[in-house]
Amino acid sequence: MSPLKRLADLLLLRPGPVSRAFDNLIIALIVLSVASIGLEGIPGLPAWALQALHVEELVVVTVFSVEYLLRIVAAPAKLAFIFSFAGLVDLLAIVPFLLSGFDARWLRVLRLLRVLRVLKLRTHILESTVADRTRELAGKNAALEEAHAQIKAELDVARALQMAILPARFPEMLRCDGAARMLPATAMCGDFYDFIELADGRIGLVIADVSGHGVPAAFFMAVARTNLRDLAAHHADPGECLAQANQALCAQNPMDLFVTVFYCVLDPKTGLLRYANGGHNPPYLRHADGDIETLDGTGGIVLGVMPEAKFPNHTLQLRPGDRLVLYTDGLTEAFNPGNEPYGVERLLAQLRAAGDLAPAALIERICESVGRFCGPAAQSDDITLTVLTWGAS
Repeated sequence: MSPLKRLADLLLLRPGPVSRAFDNLIIALIVLSVASIGLEGIPGLPAWALQALHVEELVVVTVFSVEYLLRIVAAPAKLAFIFSFAGLVDLLAIVPFLLSGFDARWLRVLRLLRVLRVLKLRTHILESTVADRTRELAGKNAALEEAHAQIKAELDVARALQMAILPARFPEMLRCDGAARMLPATAMCGDFYDFIELADGRIGLVIADVSGHGVPAAFFMAVARTNLRDLAAHHADPGECLAQANQALCAQNPMDLFVTVFYCVLDPKTGLLRYANGGHNPPYLRHADGDIETLDGTGGIVLGVMPEAKFPNHTLQLRPGDRLVLYTDGLTEAFNPGNEPYGVERLLAQLRAAGDLAPAALIERICESVGRFCGPAAQSDDITLTVLTWGAS
């Protein structure tokens, strides 16, 4: 490639700071040369002013001539360019200076047309740049969508595995029935429940709520559930079981999460219920006659905070037809579009009207009530509900 061709490519064809600077120079000279027409028309200009205007015109024509030559060199079809509208405008930009003896200053006004070509070229370059960036963004968006789809698929699998580790049904036993439901607010849930079959036919019930949401809460939930299930087999005392679980969680809690836990052990033969509460909202007990009471014993702090925490034990004798209702605060703190919480009173109203519904039917009734109340509002917290009935048969 000849030096002239390389110069034409650098100044005219290759987008970049050099070509932009050259375009700015051409525009400035066009404006300057057109403005000089008005100055030359002023009568009585001193000789030095006329000389300055002549030098200015010489510089302008020299630059325009070089540019015209470079455009011919850069053009693939040179004759087509010379006789094109743009080529003729470029030629007329230098003709007035070359036509000696003829007043062709008015032709210099046509130099303004060159501004349109420069601006059109810049627009073309800008459009090309925008198109390139649009393609780049489209590619990146496609990559992000693919990554998002992969993450969603992995979270779906993780959620399915999380739900699979929880008991699907209550163990079959005489005079005792139970059911549970968990409604995650996000892909992964921080709540959990458990039915633990213990020695001598006893049954352990757990409901818990891990602080936070998403994947960290889900992992902590799995650790807490595993610890509680393992320790329940070795500690018949609910309070001692929570104390040991708390120590284990405090020792393996790098993110400083915590979990509220209500743990109770029922003897289905006698209806004797022993329980301990680790900072969880106390359950309700609905008697067969419709009366509702709150379980005493809110002592005990959340698990995962203080290694040496103690959890008092409480004992309750169930009566035939009693229904124990355990829930997480995501139920009572479910909000409707007006930012009004579902609240305790609505839950109690559902329990009073429940009659002798089986645990699964009662859970369905409460969940439908919450759904109607919240309407289109997004679920803000995980919801978990467990119902245990004793003495039904």
